[in-house]
Order: sequence, then structure tokens, then C-alpha cells
Amino acid sequence: HYLFALEHDLKTLDFGAAYGLASIRRYDDPADPDLARFKMLLDRADLSQAARASVLFALGKVNDDLGDYARAASFLREANGLVGHQGWSRRNWRRMVESRLTGTSLPQRTPASTECIPVFVVGAPRSGTTLVAELLGRSPEVRNRGELDWLPHYAEEVACSARPDPALLGKIVDTYMARLQQGEAGARWFVDKQPLNFLHVDLIRALFPQAHIVYCRRSHRDTALSIWSQHFESAEYRFAYDFGDIAAVLKGCERLMAKARRDSHLIEVRYEELARNPQAAVGKLAAALGLAPFDVGVPNAVRSVIGTASVWQARQPVYTRAIGRWRGYAEHVPELLRFADD
Repeated sequence: HYLFALEHDLKTLDFGAAYGLASIRRYDDPADPDLARFKMLLDRADLSQAARASVLFALGKVNDDLGDYARAASFLREANGLVGHQGWSRRNWRRMVESRLTGTSLPQRTPASTECIPVFVVGAPRSGTTLVAELLGRSPEVRNRGELDWLPHYAEEVACSARPDPALLGKIVDTYMARLQQGEAGARWFVDKQPLNFLHVDLIRALFPQAHIVYCRRSHRDTALSIWSQHFESAEYRFAYDFGDIAAVLKGCERLMAKARRDSHLIEVRYEELARNPQAAVGKLAAALGLAPFDVGVPNAVRSVIGTASVWQARQPVYTRAIGRWRGYAEHVPELLRFADD
């Protein structure tokens, strides 16, 4: 479909068709026709800024796959410069994090014993959230609903209420549950994977005391590089094109999750441990959630949909080559050395 779009209407470049094509597979041949296609597109003088950025991100992805990190870094640096971070404020982000840390606690509702168990997978973008959700969804007891954007809207509704009360929270829960369980009323565990939901841990706990929160963590240098390498569509990710902004988001995530660690329903998953031994890591997670043991190598018969930048990684066997990936870029992207290699 991407090839058809690029061959029949170059306007699709403005909507990320080039990067979309590069994102759905891994390249291992320097003579791959996609590489020549992207280079030809880049030579066009009639590309808009958005189209050129999409092609540059695509070339960065291809050259990263081929191990040419110097060339990949060059393409990615130009691409990030074209997109920019207009509409995202580091100061406003820090204020929002501070307000979450010092805000008044919400009243907590009492769930019915028959309610399903939402599992919120959160963490910095590119920290392994999609992989955790995909592997967890291979349990026959779990339904992976993918990256839902519902909670931020409910958070805004609560914030606009002069005095949030149990009635308002109950209304939100009814709406959320009806959407979450649509067509799967008999299932018990449902995964809601939205990385930035770490901003709404207090709301999650007020709405769903029975819910589990899975916090994904990864080396900051690898996380920062992976964020900077992606061409995100959502305005929420405007921080992704500047390392100072990325650092602010990672710091904010750490501060909020440090507070959330007081919750007994919080479970941490390290990306590095997951990649090296997915069966052991997911087995430990499943036990904490109350799931029966299952084989993570066998996909669930109910296939989940992945609509994020992690689609090609999550659809192939789990690999470890992304651990320490920043080292190949250290010479070309020295900004990475400002991040802690935790």
C-alpha cells in the first residue's frame, strides 16, 4: 500500500508515506530498491518541508539497519531540524509534572468484584512498551487493546470539574469499561498501552483500584536515540526532535514514577532483561498479574493491532541488537553522552 501511494501520488509524502514504508521492515541489502527510491525522492526540488523530513527519516532508518551510523546520523539530524519542536514547551512540561506531583489526591472508588482488570503499560516512549504489550497479549487470558488515547481526555474532564466526586469517576469508569470490553465481555485482563499515561497514574488509581501499572524502563541513551530516530505523527511527541526536550521528558517520567512506586500494583520491566530472556521476563510479569503461565513465542489467536512506530520490531522475534545501540552513534551524535547510561 505504501509503494502504491508513493508511485501514484507524491502528496502522500506530506503524510509520512516514505517513513511509513521504511518502518515496516528491516533492511539488510545496500542494493535494496527502497534505498534508491528514497534517494531519488530526496533529489526532487518540489518537496515540501514535511515530505523531505519523511524521506530523511526513512533514509536514517535504512542506513541504521545497514549499520552505516555516520550516514544515518547525518540524515536524522537534518530530518529533526526540519520538523522542529514548535508547539511544545519545556517549561510547560515541567510545570505539568510538578502539578502532578503536588496535586490533591482524587477520591478512590470501590470496584465491583466482577470488573475486569485493566493493565496500563506506561513509560518513556521507545522504552519497550509496545513489545511488553504485544508479548503480554499472547496470553489467551489477555486482550491487548493497543495504544489507546482515552485516558488523557478523561483526565481533562476530571481537571475541568470543580470538585471531582465518586459520581463523576463512576461515569468515566462505565464509559471506559464499555469501550474497553466491546466484543470481549468474557475476558478478564485488558492491556491499555499508552506510554505517556505515566502522567495519569493518580487518575488510574482513583478510577481503577484493581488495575495494574506496568512501568517499562530502558537505558536513557538508547531511549533518547530511539526517540530522536522516529518521525512521530502525534503533536504530543513534539519533544522528540530536540535532545534537551527529550531529557526533560525522561526526567519528568522518572520523577512521576518514583512517586508511583509506592503503589503495590506497580510492576517494573527492564527492556534489557525482556530482550535477553523474554520468556523469563514476561513469565515474572504474568505471575505478578495473576495470569497462568504461557509461551510468549506463540501468538494469541486473537491478533492485536499495532499502530505505532514499533510495529516492525514487535512483529519479529525479540532481539538484543538494540541494547547499547547508542554506542554506534556516540561519535556522530555526542549529545547522547549527556544522558546517563543506566
